[in-house]
Parts: sequence; structure tokens; C-alpha cells
Amino acid sequence: MRPVSLGHRGRTVRGWEAGTVEPGRPAALLVHGFGSSDTGGQQLFVQTARHLVGHGAAVRSYSRTGHGTSDGDFADVTIGDEVEQVVAMVRALADDAHGPVHVVAHSLGAVESALAAARVPDLVATLTLWSPAGVVVDDIASKDEIQGRPLAPARAQGYFDFGGMALGMPFVDEVTAGLDVYAGIERYTGPADVVHGTDDQIVPLAYGQRYAEIMPGATFTAVEGADHGWSAVPLRRLLFDRLVATSGLADAG
Repeated sequence: MRPVSLGHRGRTVRGWEAGTVEPGRPAALLVHGFGSSDTGGQQLFVQTARHLVGHGAAVRSYSRTGHGTSDGDFADVTIGDEVEQVVAMVRALADDAHGPVHVVAHSLGAVESALAAARVPDLVATLTLWSPAGVVVDDIASKDEIQGRPLAPARAQGYFDFGGMALGMPFVDEVTAGLDVYAGIERYTGPADVVHGTDDQIVPLAYGQRYAEIMPGATFTAVEGADHGWSAVPLRRLLFDRLVATSGLADAG
């Protein structure tokens, strides 16, 4: 793997590339979830990349600003800004690959990738959403919580403590101001595969189903017993095999 980077609003977004992105070679962009990084939870994206490279594809993964080794502070994260980062990632990869790229995303990254794909649909060959966390809006706007934890203490202290990372109130304020995470995603009409676990305790299954209902080219699969992080070897093998089969990356090997 070699390091890669992008500029975003005066900051550097850092990541890595596995395989060599070049014209004629399928390329995949991996987009991580909330509070995660370019390696994914429990190396989810490292494992994904190795599987895809084994089939002849090239892979890039970045940590968005405020995550991993990228510039910025987690306190400044907002969904809108992260969508812009994902669009920039897609553009850069598509430019280097000389064609549309495959986008594979998890959790909040899946939410942001659906919005990004709708902005640059011609640059996205396929879209794969693992456990898309559309619940973020209902959790904050309706329940006044994030992943089951109340937001009242966050308002008092000025930040939400996410496992030692201070999430600023701009993230919450953007949602309560009326953010619609489904707005316009139907503009991406290409192939989309939505996969969601029945034992996901963070994002209920219905949110994955909704993505599949809205996007014209989407299919939905519920995986019995899978949790939000796909935290078992057989589950990950299922994800990777399905990714190769549904994205057409098998043709690369």
C-alpha cells in the first residue's frame, strides 16, 4: 500500500492505495463510517482491499478530515462537508482511472456516499452500501441522542464525547436544521447493492430497506445475524464475495 492525499478547504485528507490505479483497471473507493478511519473498524477496509486487489482491482481509502491521520478536528465534522469530501475523492479516483469507479461505503459513510453519487452519477460505476446509517437524523432530531446516548450533556459541555473524540455541536445543529439524508439520491440510477444485518443494534434494518426503495437501480439483502460492524469472519467473507459478484469486479481478475 502507498500513501495518497487530497486537498480540501486548506486541509489535507490522507489515505492509501492498494494496487495501482491506472486506465483500464477497475478502481474502488472505500468510504468509512462515523468516527472510524481509512482502515475501517477491525480492519474492515484493509481486508476489503486485499480481497479486491486479489481480483485485479485497485483500491483507495481515505480518512476524512478530523479522522485518522487527516488534518482537522473531529469537533468540526458535519455531514454536508463530508459529502463534499467524498465527491472530491470520487472525482480524483475517476480522473486517475480514466473512467467511472466503484464506491463501497459503510454506515455514515454509506449515507454520505449515496448523496455524493447523486451529485456525480456519471463517475460512479456501482455503489455498495453496507449498513447505511440513515437513522442518524431520527436519532438526533426525534430522540435527541446519538447511538442511544442523550445529547443534553453534550449541549451543556459543548461537545458529544464519542469514545474520547469530541464531536462538536455543528454536526447536531446541521441535522436539527432539517438535513435530509435521502434528498436527491434517486438521481443515482446505476447499480446499487444495499446490504444490512438483521442484528444491527445501531441502525435498524428498515433504514437499509429505504435506500433500496429510493434508488432506482438498487437491490437489498438482509443478512441474518449480522451486526453493524460485520464482526465475524464468515460475515466478512460473505460481504467480500458478494461485493466482487455484484460490482462486476470479478471481471478484473
